[in-house]
Amino acid sequence: MKKKLHTKVDSINTKFVKFYKSNYKKLLILPLLMFLIAVGFIVNTSMKEGVPIYRDVSLKGGLSSIITIDTQITSEDLKSSLLNLNPDNSFAISELFDNGKRTGFIIDTDLEEEKLISNINNKFDTKFEFGENYNSNFISPTLSSAFFKQAMYILLISFVLMSIVIFLYFKQLVPSGAVVLSAIFDIIVTVGVLDMLQFKVSIAGVGALIMIIGYSIDTDVLLTNRTYKEKGNNYFEKTGNAFKTGVLMSFTTLVTGIAAMILTNSSVIYEISLILVIGLLVDFVSTWFQNASILLWWLTGKKN
Repeated sequence: MKKKLHTKVDSINTKFVKFYKSNYKKLLILPLLMFLIAVGFIVNTSMKEGVPIYRDVSLKGGLSSIITIDTQITSEDLKSSLLNLNPDNSFAISELFDNGKRTGFIIDTDLEEEKLISNINNKFDTKFEFGENYNSNFISPTLSSAFFKQAMYILLISFVLMSIVIFLYFKQLVPSGAVVLSAIFDIIVTVGVLDMLQFKVSIAGVGALIMIIGYSIDTDVLLTNRTYKEKGNNYFEKTGNAFKTGVLMSFTTLVTGIAAMILTNSSVIYEISLILVIGLLVDFVSTWFQNASILLWWLTGKKN
């Protein structure tokens, strides 16, 4: 059984190498199209929102309310109901638990407090009163804006530091630039997909975008190490070996992210998992269509 599996993997690797030899330059078309489409969505969002992403209450200010109630209604049911009544407002809802039992919800929204109380009174057929089964805090738009700016600075600093490390390690413009370009592609296209979905990002989501910088370069460093650093001119075969390892790395993380999305009741965990899953799928294209093609183009040119 093990021998058959190895034979099948070797057969797939042989087909992969053959395909790359014939098409590695053409593969650049897909990431280019994806990048241009993502930029289009980001520009459209920037024109509407003033910033390149849709933000939730934690990044643009609003109301954070806690309601205490014993109910079978889920956070998704509640969010859907509130959105149907207020389609122009945003809602981020988390469930509260005590000893494994759900005791209520945290509702973050830009909806007016009186209207929110009216909506949840009707939804649960219960009267919510401040200090008893209802509490709230108002998040200042100025403070939220400051959080957003700081998060953007951190994202930029993280990217710059990553780029410096990559250039110091590989010490060549093309392989280093290809890795950095892959990270840029991952961030831009992931944000473009979120804008296409009109997904409202929280502070936790910005953290996930920062994490993507790390996730985006692991397979790229693996690919560049195997193809460029290791001795030998069999570049396509080395790319094929890197592909086997890299896809396994990405697949395990992808499965974990999808499982977290399906199993969690937390909107924060769902948001982080969603952004990481999108980032991993985008990274597959940037690594094996973009970075690999640029690297092979450069190495075969040097060889000739």
